[in-house]
Amino acid sequence: MIVVAVRDLLFRSKITSAAERLAVPIVLVPRDRPLADVVREAPGASVLADLNQPGLVSELAALKRDTGARVVGFLGHLQADLIEAAEEAGVDEVLTRGQLTGRLDEVLRRG
Repeated sequence: MIVVAVRDLLFRSKITSAAERLAVPIVLVPRDRPLADVVREAPGASVLADLNQPGLVSELAALKRDTGARVVGFLGHLQADLIEAAEEAGVDEVLTRGQLTGRLDEVLRRG
């Protein structure tokens, strides 16, 4: 199972469609719920997250510390400061949106 923390509706749709096609179970994080709560309800789940969401990198650091969940993060374009912050937070893999789009099936299958 993959917990998906993405607010961009177009990208959420792209991820949802690919997951359905690949029969990979996902859970979309509602806007009004903390990511950590959703992950705790899905033990063993990995996380796919849009790193450009305000405050999300800090939330991911706490999540990694508390659950050890595998996290793949992506961002709109190469942002050195954000990439560094994500890596310091323990994000396992950081991709650009373009890289994620090109490797979406692989990322979803790997979980």
